[in-house]
Amino acid sequence: MRRAVQRGVIVLTMLPLAGCSLYGLGVALGNAQGFGPGSEPDYRAFSLDGAVRLPPSLTTVAPLTTVAPLTTVAPLTTVAPLTTVAPLATAPYRIQLIGLRIQALQAEWTADGAVRNATIQVVDPLTGEVKATALTDAQGRYSLRMVVQGARHPFIIQTILRNPQGVAGFLAAPLGATIASVKDKRQVVDVTPGSTLVTFASTLMTEAYPDFQVEKGFEGIKSQRLATLTQGVSPTSLGKAVAVLNQSSALSESSRFETLLGETATASAVLTSHVKALTQKAASANLDQIDTGTALSLQTAVIGQLVEKIGAFVPDAGNPSQTLFEAVADQVDLGQVLKEAEQVRQQAAPQPLPTLPPEPSPLPNPGVGIVLQ
Repeated sequence: MRRAVQRGVIVLTMLPLAGCSLYGLGVALGNAQGFGPGSEPDYRAFSLDGAVRLPPSLTTVAPLTTVAPLTTVAPLTTVAPLTTVAPLATAPYRIQLIGLRIQALQAEWTADGAVRNATIQVVDPLTGEVKATALTDAQGRYSLRMVVQGARHPFIIQTILRNPQGVAGFLAAPLGATIASVKDKRQVVDVTPGSTLVTFASTLMTEAYPDFQVEKGFEGIKSQRLATLTQGVSPTSLGKAVAVLNQSSALSESSRFETLLGETATASAVLTSHVKALTQKAASANLDQIDTGTALSLQTAVIGQLVEKIGAFVPDAGNPSQTLFEAVADQVDLGQVLKEAEQVRQQAAPQPLPTLPPEPSPLPNPGVGIVLQ
């Protein structure tokens, strides 16, 4: 039986929704400011559901209960050097494998890739707190009811797959919840390797990435940058992009979770490098010459566009050597990026941003699927 526990949010199951509008909840519950100076001071309700899925290439090898624990506890520190870009240049490398191919109950995975009895955690990146938890059902699906303050709020959905041996796997997904009308009352976010890739890419652009470890995931990580970047990814665009990313051989052919996590982290670093390169082009300046707030707003606009373009990606038969990230980066409209970045600046919560750590030296590891050109 699916169960859900709400912590730090209003428990909606205690409030009958019949005859009660989303906006009317603010009257009954009081007023509060949302994730930005322009957010309406009210409470808004929405349902959150989705599925946790893995590639069958992994789940058909052995039961989750017998899988060896992960040996990599901080995967993002390993791939962070790959995010470095030359001044006003695109990344001088490409990933070969990204591209379309034409616990009361013990968590388990099925042969078709569904993960049942997995604990889902909804983490608020502004506070690092777990705001809600749920278990996936026999089909690997989860469902939650949530209430947020204002019309917008970012969350990171994660599941840490454990067995008697330890942490056997990790998946995450970004949720930039925008509850602007009744049609937004249902948010659907699947938690897969593709969504984990996007989450990792956002994390690598923040001061938080050295603190990420699979044992706790994003719990305890408090980052205004991560919150802003997460809010910039539309759930609709994410769903379409994840469907494309999950078809890539890098994310669909791994037989070990250790390999899958490494491929996911590596691909996220390559995506991050394209975000940084496009940010420099949009600003006509090197990253170290752009003020912190401007860089954040530009990166948020760029990653939002890239995720949207990935979801609409169609391979170019005339250019078979071009990889997915290279192709979508060429389609980004820098003029639109500047417009969207200004909107991000107006919406972002006015909090001071910590200084980012220095850029690591580019030291690609030839064993993780990167080829220097």
